[in-house]
Amino acid sequence: MNRSILRRQASTARHRTAWLEAGPADGPLMVFIHGWPELGLVWWKQLEHFSSAGWRCIAPDMRGYGGSSVPTTVAAYALREIVADMLELHDFLGRKPAVWIGHDWGAPVAWSLAAHHPDRCRAVSGLCIPYFARG
Repeated sequence: MNRSILRRQASTARHRTAWLEAGPADGPLMVFIHGWPELGLVWWKQLEHFSSAGWRCIAPDMRGYGGSSVPTTVAAYALREIVADMLELHDFLGRKPAVWIGHDWGAPVAWSLAAHHPDRCRAVSGLCIPYFARG
């Protein structure tokens, strides 16, 4: 494993999130949200690239994957629960507005963060899936 990319985790009363982290702790924050069925590890090259440019890069394992919590009920995987996981992670990381990048199932998570928590967003990007707003 590249020594500049660290494995970390944090727990709250409702969830444990594991993630990969690279870049300076005081750099602007960029969070990469994986899709299905993936892990934060799929963002390895992006973590290397953007962290070398001074960004603090985070790639969490989403709920149900890797080192993060694996709830047993279907309702625990609702979008609102996953967004809450990312909000808790963001709190742990210091709440600086972030660039949220979502791939596949991670894209609606990023869009929901931007739509409902714009103060936590510097920018948002969805990859490989079109955006369709409700109604």
